[in-house]
Amino acid sequence: MSETKIVPALCTQCGGQVEVDPTQETAICPFCGTSFIVDRAITNYNIDHATIEHADNVNIDVKGAVDSVLEFAGEQMSEHRKERQEERREERARDAKVLKYFFLCFGGMCIIMIILWFIMTVFGLWGDEDAYKEESAAVCVEATSF
Repeated sequence: MSETKIVPALCTQCGGQVEVDPTQETAICPFCGTSFIVDRAITNYNIDHATIEHADNVNIDVKGAVDSVLEFAGEQMSEHRKERQEERREERARDAKVLKYFFLCFGGMCIIMIILWFIMTVFGLWGDEDAYKEESAAVCVEATSF
């Protein structure tokens, strides 16, 4: 008669420690009644109860991990800074274009005003208000005499 080998495992649902037959695919937890996969329960037990032997040979490179995180953060900040500089450059170009159009419109309006003033001055329509009033009064008298 062959002897069944029982190994410790952890229930994948409640975390209870159970003993299972590793040749079986599934087992039932005696604590919560959940059916679970034996391989997964054994793996969970081994991870949970893992020990490090010969710890003097274990090297943990914390500095390297911190350096890589800082390097990544620096790269992200640098990229963001470049994007922001490009946005500012575009904003300045847009502002310069708006300012250029404003001065073109303002200059055009000034030129038109000067031309109108010149025409009105040359043809006597500027500054001779008394003559304009007399002429308007004569037109009104003629209009009422009909």
